[in-house]
Amino acid sequence: MAEKEKFMNPYNFISFPPEKATAYTDTDRHTGVMEYSITTKTPLFIPNSSTETAFKESSAVEDHKSYDFFSYTELEKGRTYEGEYHIPVIPGSEIRGVVRTVYETLTDSCMGLLNSENYPVKRTPTRFNPGLLCRNEDGTIVLRSAASSPIGEKAFGGRTPRGFEDNRNGDEIEGKGYLLKWEMGVKKARYHVFSLKNKFEKGISLSRDEVERKLFPVLNSYLDQPALKKSNEEAYTEYKEDLEKFLRGKDMLYFPVNFSTLDNGIVYLSPATITKEASNNSIGMLAGKFAPCTENFCPACELFGHIGNKDDSRGSKLRFTDLYVTEEREPNAYYLSDKITLQTLGGPKLGNTEFYLKRPAGATFWTYDYHVKGGKLSVEPGNLRGRKFYWHSRSGKIIQAEPSKLNKTVRPVKENIAFSGKLYFEGISKTQLDQLIWILNCSSENLGLKLGSGKPLGLGSISCKVTSIKERKIEIEDGVLDYSEIPVAAAVTYEDAKFSSHAKAEFYKIACFDSVPENMEVTYPKDIAQKNQPITEGFRWFGENHTTVSGKKWASGRTDINIERVLPGVLSKETALPYSGQGRKEGPYEKKNNFNRNGSNAGQGKFKKACQGSGYQKGKR
Repeated sequence: MAEKEKFMNPYNFISFPPEKATAYTDTDRHTGVMEYSITTKTPLFIPNSSTETAFKESSAVEDHKSYDFFSYTELEKGRTYEGEYHIPVIPGSEIRGVVRTVYETLTDSCMGLLNSENYPVKRTPTRFNPGLLCRNEDGTIVLRSAASSPIGEKAFGGRTPRGFEDNRNGDEIEGKGYLLKWEMGVKKARYHVFSLKNKFEKGISLSRDEVERKLFPVLNSYLDQPALKKSNEEAYTEYKEDLEKFLRGKDMLYFPVNFSTLDNGIVYLSPATITKEASNNSIGMLAGKFAPCTENFCPACELFGHIGNKDDSRGSKLRFTDLYVTEEREPNAYYLSDKITLQTLGGPKLGNTEFYLKRPAGATFWTYDYHVKGGKLSVEPGNLRGRKFYWHSRSGKIIQAEPSKLNKTVRPVKENIAFSGKLYFEGISKTQLDQLIWILNCSSENLGLKLGSGKPLGLGSISCKVTSIKERKIEIEDGVLDYSEIPVAAAVTYEDAKFSSHAKAEFYKIACFDSVPENMEVTYPKDIAQKNQPITEGFRWFGENHTTVSGKKWASGRTDINIERVLPGVLSKETALPYSGQGRKEGPYEKKNNFNRNGSNAGQGKFKKACQGSGYQKGKR
């Protein structure tokens, strides 16, 4: 078989070191200013957020946002800026964030900007069981098993079941049970009522916080779906509002949910039967010692500042100025074009555990809470891959898309535009100064940073160069105050800077401008038919990547899933992945308006039908 065509996933991870470093104890202090320049190696975009409708595409396409590049011009809302240009500026806060991220990595520090309270949501092939959240007289909540029964006349042709227009989720219906109106993107013939199976069942005690943590992330994941239909959005929103009413304790004693449990007592909740599960472990819990510092502060927190208790907070010892263009041109000469419409970008897809988590040895399926090996499910927290970094694309091509409510039209600065700025430092050690010098001078070793928006699409690669450093000295001699500025050499090696030996090889690989082959596409996973084209059906790749252990077409549960490929490590001999669609027939997962794109099945019909399009299909092993 011929070698499959491959792509480079836009990001990879630099692994965590064995231990987090603590703040340096150096006692020497240095104050002064560092001047440096950055040059765009690929187009760069940083939005001027004073208006989200900067171009006419926002008027032509509903909910389409468009942005000019950041400048000191306050843009007017209600007008467009075709053909009208402003001198670009890079805010100091942007470069500060980039430098901090690199500094954290190279000093074995914490991840200061980590969203620790994020509970990732992942699709599961397991069928959830009907249940009722029951409020006791003392206000506590208990989850009990329920029976689910269809109610009312059948609806046909995709219409909503009639006769319950004035009812909400959780309403008691004729003494039969409590109404569930969930639709979840399928043609549902009937609503259902949930009734207690056993009034004497002890059930599972849950706090309000636990219910919110287990249900709201799942609801929000459905509401965030790119292909969300208006009817489904209304159904999701109604269920969410009704759940909030129940949790507030307003007149509702029972509320319908679906649930699944693991042997160690972990409970997953959802409105649906074939659905997603919100992990029991948060990102902060899995990051462990590398979650944002609250005590025993790391080198990055000590330098960039941190918030502790009233006696243990530190202000930043650094101030980054805004960066200005170094060459005076006509304003339009700084830009790639008047505007371009980018491909759709969403938030991190943490549910793709084959990318974000390490594969447990021998595991066929794994999540943030458990893994499956040899057909046996073991409850064990997942292992994060590390710190996320983006590759530098060398193709030089920014793929444009048609405007929609899911993407943005922007005006990027073109490549080879230079900006200059200053970094003021106060009371830092020689070690800290050397580290900052190396980061802002790393392009002397053909390494670059990624800045601004659209990094996964090839935007934002920059080179950096320190142009001068002056240390300020204030001394008193014979009662006279003497002020002087002493030049500091910018020649600092990685080892001189006392950076992490653990991070060096991985950072040098992913930060190198030449690591990605020149003609290789850097893209999120997609089908071979979409090579060098905008992604329209990114789910295809992951659908092909999930097969079954049994070899059957549909998975029978959590233990029957097999994940074929994982994201290769940064230092792997082969860091690219094959496009999907090479040598296989289209399966039900790829069909238009399928299960995975529009939601999950809430009905109580046949499991195989409910699974259609879930991504758990038979494929080549």
